Amino acid sequence: MYILEFVYFLIYINMEILKILVAYVAWFITLLLLDYVWLWFVVKNFTIREFWSLITVENWAIKINLAAGVLAWVIIAIMVVTFVTLKYNSYKEILIYWALLWFLSYAMYDLTNYAFINNYSLKFTIIDIAWWTFACMVVALSSYYFYNLVK
Repeated sequence: MYILEFVYFLIYINMEILKILVAYVAWFITLLLLDYVWLWFVVKNFTIREFWSLITVENWAIKINLAAGVLAWVIIAIMVVTFVTLKYNSYKEILIYWALLWFLSYAMYDLTNYAFINNYSLKFTIIDIAWWTFACMVVALSSYYFYNLVK
């Protein structure tokens, strides 16, 4: 009897781990796709105009540190899944709390940049906060959906 209960426990634990991993992967891929479209098609020229003196541009393309960018996306994925997706139990809660968490996080980041970096654009600050609040709501919903999809 105890062996059977232990087997059920192991199956349950493994399914929870699988659900959490699926949520992380869904979040990461959704964020990667949204951020790619946003950065390379929507605001590329705007970013270059606003921060010409702060960024490296080669052949009208913004040069980035890809390793640092991927690490940031991984950290964001861990943060959203751990503190929102796994904590709340409805799409409404996910939207409210993730929007609030991300709005406050990105407002702190962008407003600190605006306070300390010469020529950091107020226009960019406002757009960046709004974008990340929206984008992270979408990816939080995605991770919550895929987390609950795995049974």
